[in-house]
Amino acid sequence: MKALAALLALSLTVSAATAGSLRIATFNTELSRKGPGLLLRDLERGGDASIDAAIAAISAIQPDVLALQGIDWDQDLRALAALKTRLSEAGAHYPHHFALQPDAGLPSGHDLDGDGKTSGARDAQGYGRFTGQGGLAVLSQLPVAAEITQDLSSLLWADLPGALLPVHPDGSPFPSAEAQAVQRLSSTGHWIVPLELPDGRRLNLMTFQAAPPVFDGPEDRNGRRNHDEIRLWQHVLDQGLAAAPFVIAGGT
Repeated sequence: MKALAALLALSLTVSAATAGSLRIATFNTELSRKGPGLLLRDLERGGDASIDAAIAAISAIQPDVLALQGIDWDQDLRALAALKTRLSEAGAHYPHHFALQPDAGLPSGHDLDGDGKTSGARDAQGYGRFTGQGGLAVLSQLPVAAEITQDLSSLLWADLPGALLPVHPDGSPFPSAEAQAVQRLSSTGHWIVPLELPDGRRLNLMTFQAAPPVFDGPEDRNGRRNHDEIRLWQHVLDQGLAAAPFVIAGGT
């Protein structure tokens, strides 16, 4: 059922994007593993049902540009390169790939969830047992202008105009003012990735993965963060930080 849900999510997304000549899809692969390097291991040795299902889904539809979520990041992008190889073997060729270090699993050094500890998965800038767990990536048949990509992931939540920061019942910052002073808005990342179109123009791919609006308490920390992560794109457009044409592709 999990693999089927992933296949349907990708199919529906692509179906909504096929009105023009360029097909763009977003796909939460749910390929994240419990430790660093394990995704690369499983991609290289083969025989993993979840990986096989993701590859089958992508190769069956083959969008021109694919925004991925739920894929572990590593410094040299070896796991992403291994996924590209597996996709190529299945007939889906993506000559260009891109990924940056996500906020997921990035240690904050603070108690961000109010449990009195500073080193848990929920104390990272975005939920993660290790840096890069469940990150983002882009696979593309169009060249990526990586050198002018805008990475908004370091924006502090408190610095977003009108931020819906969580509070205690008495109105004080949740879990603390110190935590909110370092808490980033992006639970995974917000990137504006320029793609080179055949006619010489650039298409701005605005991609992200928002925090799930659940798994918290009455302070609604995750729900408020999810709201503001989505609203960041409105702020970006209002401020003219991403020129047309653009597309927003990610997970909410």
